[in-house]
Amino acid sequence: MSHPVLTDRCRPFTQYLGLVKALGLYPYFRPLSRSFGPEVEVNGRRLVMIGSNDYLGFSHDPRVQEAAAAALRRWGTGPGGSRFLCGNLTLHEELEARLAAFVGKRHALVHATGFSTNLGAISCLLTAKDLIFCDRENHASIFEGCLASRGRLIPFQHNDVADAARKIAGAREKKPADSVMMLLTEGVFSMSGDLAPLSELVRLKDDHPDLVLYLDDAHGLGVMGPGGRGTAMHFGVTGRVDFIMGTFSKALASVGGFIAGDDDDIFGYLKHHSKTLIFSAGLPASCAAAVLACLDLIAQEPERLERLWALTRRAHAGYQEIGLLTGDGRTPVIPIVIGEEEKAARVAADLFEKGVFALPAVFPAVPRGRAVIRTAFMSTHEEQQVDFVLEVLSGIAERHRIRATDLAEQGSGPILARQQAPL
Repeated sequence: MSHPVLTDRCRPFTQYLGLVKALGLYPYFRPLSRSFGPEVEVNGRRLVMIGSNDYLGFSHDPRVQEAAAAALRRWGTGPGGSRFLCGNLTLHEELEARLAAFVGKRHALVHATGFSTNLGAISCLLTAKDLIFCDRENHASIFEGCLASRGRLIPFQHNDVADAARKIAGAREKKPADSVMMLLTEGVFSMSGDLAPLSELVRLKDDHPDLVLYLDDAHGLGVMGPGGRGTAMHFGVTGRVDFIMGTFSKALASVGGFIAGDDDDIFGYLKHHSKTLIFSAGLPASCAAAVLACLDLIAQEPERLERLWALTRRAHAGYQEIGLLTGDGRTPVIPIVIGEEEKAARVAADLFEKGVFALPAVFPAVPRGRAVIRTAFMSTHEEQQVDFVLEVLSGIAERHRIRATDLAEQGSGPILARQQAPL
């Protein structure tokens, strides 16, 4: 059946997509025929993977795999319904207790994905009368949750506490007496690797005690703070952060998400009103069991986290030696700043051709004109794999003129201004 209006609406993009593919510059949706963790197989070729969020390499750990398999055999491949109805498993409740303790909160509520956690929790907690202060570079799921709440969305400049303070002071004068003010930030920003200034953000509560702070720690959980307990623990401010959200699809080697906090009434309400929880199938038992196994291994093998940081420092130092511009170097996410989106696609294509799997992040994932090659290493990478990546990058940096000095000559001032202190 023909749908001319819809077709006309979509055609310009598909025509553009066809052109990009014809030029060999389309890097997304590559089908992996097999994964080995730090390496993957694509079309019969084996490449070093430096684009994964599997920071601790748990997805291929035999103990995690066996825990998932045992849960699959006991509970089946799917829960058979939403947690609200017939899909609530003892594993879900065990996992919630473990997660709450892990991040230092009294309660946790597990959803089927990280995206649905943000969408469901934010839209459930906030209403049209509320004020929402949101970092401009927050994840799309946060913005979707804010929009679904119908609250007044007030973005502030990325990691700019002074701008957030001005926005809060200006907006609160006109807010209804029974409204909520919520500030939302990521702990580790997924594309830039920037670390949120969480210590400064929580101090906004000194002037605004009613400010609610919501932390999306998807990329901080498992890698930041003592024992990988997250960005709030890293800064020692867990008690002043009202909500901590995390996902399982990064360091915890699974799929799913959760929100944690301390208020009994709020979590009783969330459990019965988060639409993405009560109208979605529950998290499969195999996924929940994998996360529980990962939490065990994080506690038992602290050397795994230490190795991740050693490899990250090694790679970051190598990037700097090559002369690449890497932005904030205090997290496992190390972006290579490129600037132009087409150039980023060409760099990614060249990396792929030479045996390195890394993808470009372009607008709207990053600000327009600030495209990067997003890289992250796993604790299971070997040093020779890191050396291989550095060797490939050295040649590509010269060929594509993407070193910091090249970008300066090309007039990329705003991009250079984003660089922060290294590890």
